[in-house]
Amino acid sequence: MKKITYLLHWNEGAKSGVFKKVVQQVTTWQANGYHVSIHVVSAHDLVDEWRQHLPDTLIFFNRYHGPYSRVKAWKTAVAQALRQSPDIVYFRYDLYMPGMVRLAQRLPVIAEINTDDVHEFCLDATPRCYYNRLTRGKILKNLAGMIFVTQELAKNPHFARFKKPYQVIANGATLDDIPLLPPVHSGPPRLAFMGTGGQPWHGVDKVLWLAEQAPEWRFDLIGAHSPTEHPNVFTHGVLDEGAYRQLLSLVDVAIGTLALHRKGMNEACPLKTREYLALGLPVIIGYNDTDFPDGAPFLLRLPNTEINIVKHLHEIKAFVAAWRGKRVQRSDIQHLDVGVKETKRLSFFETIMRTS
Repeated sequence: MKKITYLLHWNEGAKSGVFKKVVQQVTTWQANGYHVSIHVVSAHDLVDEWRQHLPDTLIFFNRYHGPYSRVKAWKTAVAQALRQSPDIVYFRYDLYMPGMVRLAQRLPVIAEINTDDVHEFCLDATPRCYYNRLTRGKILKNLAGMIFVTQELAKNPHFARFKKPYQVIANGATLDDIPLLPPVHSGPPRLAFMGTGGQPWHGVDKVLWLAEQAPEWRFDLIGAHSPTEHPNVFTHGVLDEGAYRQLLSLVDVAIGTLALHRKGMNEACPLKTREYLALGLPVIIGYNDTDFPDGAPFLLRLPNTEINIVKHLHEIKAFVAAWRGKRVQRSDIQHLDVGVKETKRLSFFETIMRTS
């Protein structure tokens, strides 16, 4: 049985999209006959959540309490990974930490690239920005391969210059585990946005502007968002899966990322958009979606600009009106299923194993 070691730094629990994605990936790999161990580095005590969702998986949890202990936790995780002697190390790309070069020189490491780290880490002039610029090449040049979630990232010179074997696999969803919601036929138009707070590229400020222009609509913000004085905007905080899906069952249209331009990107495949679509919700987005390069009737794709909501208010209102009482059909999104995505990922793993 071939062995995969999954190495990641993540500080959020089971309510986060990344946590769910990792669980879906690992479960699918195991169902395909691979032995998987997970090595998590985190600032929070989340080991029980990981073990609850992956009870049959070998999990190593390394907690840290500050910069120095983070380095130590990472070194421990690398040592643990080496002791497992896997055929592949799958690394959710993050800041370079000591020990990663040694790991990549001894074992084939494939990095999953989810963002342009050079641009995103430097949205604020913090030490992390400069540290990342100075050290990122240490690990990237030693990788056996890269998996990008978008075509745009695969072509980005920050990664392309390392000339590594790569594959593009956008985020997906476990369609069998997500119920198709019945359409809503009564009440005022209702829209929802789901996401973490403090991410300027989400464009929550644009959602609030839209709420001002459509006072007859109701807007629900799910996640760590600040309370607002808008009378038609309701904030719900972080909800578990059952609670937010119950709320989304009352919604006509979902809102995705609207300001990706703020971190210098044009293409994305957010996990929340996949869940919206799997639930049957049409979505308003402000970027090119990797899995829908030609668009789709259930995606209102706005230009990726600062004034996209302002200039296209009429189209937004028409889209909401057109989708009242309707849902996205499952047959239109089968290519988003995790089974499809992970078959492609495992095929790339096998290619790297044969050539490393």
